[in-house]
Amino acid sequence: MLQHKKYNSIVLLLLPPVILFFAIVSLSGFSKNNIKTEDPVHLAAHIDSLVKYRTYYPFIHYEKNYIEWFGAEGISNFFHKVSQTGSRKLKILHIGDSHIQADIPSGFVRERLQEAFGYGGRGLVFPFKAAGTHAAYDYKTSCSGKWGYSRNIQRDYHYDMGLVGATIHTGDSTASFKLVFREGYIRENFTLLKIYCKQDSLSFDLKVKTSPNEAPVYVDCNDYTNSKPYVVLKMAKATDTLEVFVNKTEAKQNFFECYGLMIENDEDRGVLYNSTGINGAGYVSLLRQHNFAQQLNELSPDLVIIDLGANDFNARGYNDAAMESNLVRIINMIQDSAPEAAILISNAQDIYYRRKYNVAQCKDFMQMTKRVAQKHNCAFYNYYTVSGGLRSMDQWYKNGLARKDKVHLSAPGYYIRGELLLNAMLNSYVMWLQYQSDTLIAEQHIIDTLELKKYFDEEINFKTVAAKPTPLAATNHEDNDPVESDVTYYKIRKGDNLGAIAERFGVRTSQLQQWNALSGTKIIAGATLVIYKKSNASAPVKVPEKPSGTKPTNESATMPTQTARQATTKKSYKVVSGDSLWSIAKKFNTTVEKIKQLNGLKTDRLNINQILLIP
Repeated sequence: MLQHKKYNSIVLLLLPPVILFFAIVSLSGFSKNNIKTEDPVHLAAHIDSLVKYRTYYPFIHYEKNYIEWFGAEGISNFFHKVSQTGSRKLKILHIGDSHIQADIPSGFVRERLQEAFGYGGRGLVFPFKAAGTHAAYDYKTSCSGKWGYSRNIQRDYHYDMGLVGATIHTGDSTASFKLVFREGYIRENFTLLKIYCKQDSLSFDLKVKTSPNEAPVYVDCNDYTNSKPYVVLKMAKATDTLEVFVNKTEAKQNFFECYGLMIENDEDRGVLYNSTGINGAGYVSLLRQHNFAQQLNELSPDLVIIDLGANDFNARGYNDAAMESNLVRIINMIQDSAPEAAILISNAQDIYYRRKYNVAQCKDFMQMTKRVAQKHNCAFYNYYTVSGGLRSMDQWYKNGLARKDKVHLSAPGYYIRGELLLNAMLNSYVMWLQYQSDTLIAEQHIIDTLELKKYFDEEINFKTVAAKPTPLAATNHEDNDPVESDVTYYKIRKGDNLGAIAERFGVRTSQLQQWNALSGTKIIAGATLVIYKKSNASAPVKVPEKPSGTKPTNESATMPTQTARQATTKKSYKVVSGDSLWSIAKKFNTTVEKIKQLNGLKTDRLNINQILLIP
């Protein structure tokens, strides 16, 4: 019989284990309880060897996949704190919209960070059923009685909101709500429960049941000595089922108001990754959360990720000045409430409005977020460019990575989104270890082609249509303007000179200068050169030798056209109720053993909504 079991089986089938942010637990003297500092160069080499991508898509700019910063304060404090997770919790707050409410990309980040650095807790959760919407992928919610609610997308809202962006309220003394977590997501040390609520003499108290067979625990919501924005319950043991009942203990009590629940370990260690997404939310929505600053101050996060904004202009005109003003207000609120936190600003990938009209203003939005990040000393993730830029959503959709609305992604697409974010963190940490630089600009540290190849399991080439570069000066040399070309990114090594590099790749020194905006022949080790090979070049072009151990590549077979690529891509199938491996194998004219081998299955048991690759 099919069971709704641990959802990350889908993750494991769609993507192999992604080595995450600093995930070098056993290789470099790191341990979950005692992370030691080693030689930065040696450590960086280990981390770099762990960057992996499951599949290459030519429209994604892997070579630019970094977290950027424009001043030392933008990220350094956060990088330093990661090494302390054995003795203090590393707290992250990821604020988003509909891409985050289901928690698939952010949950993927949470799980892998905690695998590497310890399980600090599940983080913020919410009884979304009582608020008229859905929960995250790893738990379900239900409720009874009469509940009112506010969500931050509502212009006319009745109740104050905090970190989550939603609030539930009841005057029904018989009301309750329930959270049930999928198997495997609540760890044995998750025994600390915080219930964010309005503490008032008129508030109902609570009864909390952690097991059907155990007596409820009574919680006082009228403790005037409590200065925290929540009440605390230390559970005897961790549980995957929480049922909360309002409990009228005095005649005057007439309401209960809840802003969310926090599930943690009862120790100061590990990673506590909180994701708070509300469908349809934007900058304006976040500014409606009047309890946000108070709750953020108490949380005291080490990193706040601002990952929303497209809903402020998707169906409306884009107002750059208004968008910037609201983002700056949010940054100021975070910096005032959590001055030690690093702030990472992300942006939206290419989207469509009502499936028909490309929202070209996504590029304006990207430029605005970068400008604000630079001005206010925040870290910056250029997800718009990395994910492909203008009209790349067509490619995401054609490859099964986006839904028909061309706004939201499919489950595989969201895992790739999470993979990109994690590898951006990893790449940036490598650069930080190597150079301890006050800045990191992606365009100045493009990952060269040879390095990129080692991050993929499949054999690939990087044949693409290159954008025509802007020349430094007018020229009459027609062959200086590459249009149809193979592009190579070459990282300058110690001892290189521009003439030798030009000879190696069969181009002229003047071309290298033009393509890379060089006024002279001086180059710097560690920087990256863009090198084009014209498709109509008459002379043979020398290309770098492949690293030892790589297999010969038949370029005509690896990726000559999109059609050929699709022909070599295996099908995927979502498991539905009543399916078995035998019935699926019969449907696709294959065998049970082939499906199990391709998907790494050790048993015949399947889960509803599980994604299988079909040979």
